[in-house]
Amino acid sequence: RLNQEIRIKRGLSYGVSSGFAARQAPGPIIALAQTKNESAVQVVDLMNQEFVKIINAEVPAVELGARQANLIGSFGRDVETASGLAGQLATLAAFGIPLEKLTTYVADVSAVTPATAKAVAAKLYDPKKASLVVVGDGTVFFNALKKKRPDVVRIPVDKLNLDSATLQ
Repeated sequence: RLNQEIRIKRGLSYGVSSGFAARQAPGPIIALAQTKNESAVQVVDLMNQEFVKIINAEVPAVELGARQANLIGSFGRDVETASGLAGQLATLAAFGIPLEKLTTYVADVSAVTPATAKAVAAKLYDPKKASLVVVGDGTVFFNALKKKRPDVVRIPVDKLNLDSATLQ
C-alpha cells in the first residue's frame, strides 16, 4: 500500500517500505521512505493515512492474498538453505517464540483473513502513540511538521545520540 500510494501514484519516493519483526509480544512497526525534504511532511501524512486505513477498513481479499503469497514464497526461499533456516530459528529463539512455530508458518499466514488483519492492526497500532523520526534538512519541513505534530522535537545532527531512546 505504501509503495502504491507514495511511489507509484505520487512519485514521491524511490524507496518506501514497512514491516515488523517476529516477537512474542508487540514490537515496533516501522515504515521507511526516501523523499525530498520538500515532500517529507506529505509522505509522513500518507504513511499515517495508510496505517489508519488498515485499522478502519478490512484489507481487500485480493490484496491480502497477494501479500500472503509473497510472504509464503519468501519464507520458502529463506528456509531452503542451512543458513536461512538457522536465521529463522535464531530469530524465533531470540524472541522466545517456540521453535515449532516454524512448522506452522505457512498455515498461520494462510489463515489470516481481512477481518483478523483489521482486528490485529486496531489492537497493535495507535497513531497517537506512534514515534516519528524524520531525517533531513529541517529548515525545509520542520515548521510544517510542527503544525501537525506539536510534540515534535528538532535534534541537530551534532546533538544526535543514537544510544539514547530519545535520540538526545
